[in-house]
Amino acid sequence: MIRNHLISLIAAACLAAPLAAAAQQAFTSKPVNLRAGPARDYPLVAQLGPGTPVQVAGCVNGYSWCDVTLQDGNRGWVYARNLNYPYQGNQVPLITYGSAIGLPIIAFSIGSYWGRYYRGRPWYGQQSHWAHRPHRPRPPMVRPPPPRPKPPGVFPQRPHRPEFGNGQRPPPGGARPPGGSGRPGRDRPQPR
Repeated sequence: MIRNHLISLIAAACLAAPLAAAAQQAFTSKPVNLRAGPARDYPLVAQLGPGTPVQVAGCVNGYSWCDVTLQDGNRGWVYARNLNYPYQGNQVPLITYGSAIGLPIIAFSIGSYWGRYYRGRPWYGQQSHWAHRPHRPRPPMVRPPPPRPKPPGVFPQRPHRPEFGNGQRPPPGGARPPGGSGRPGRDRPQPR
């Protein structure tokens, strides 16, 4: 009996260790809302200023929303476009670099999540409303494809411009070649 209890405790610790190790520090890129779930219509938990440090536990599939913990212990979800992470010397948005950084994909379960973090909040008793509401995710950003790189050594051709006369430049001083103006249509006799 004690052995079974000990095995279950070890298994729980092993499952929790990767989540604790995976938490990575990111920063808000602008004023953002910390929500009670991964969508903008979940209840507001807190408002965060730009540059607020957060520990990222993971993000939903597609890295659109991330589960974060604040330094004061508050926990909730932030839209990943509003989170920056220091990566290879730059601050990059988690929404596009989440997989390169190696953030884990996690699922959201309202009952266990709210039970752990939001007991005593005014909207805690309305779980059934929030659990069965139609999910309205943010529309995806349409990004134009990046420009294609030009192969090395290939330059666009200049359009052909007709040259003066037989391909020669006009003589200095504005002299015109004999036999006309050098412009098409000007050498015809004019009606009187």
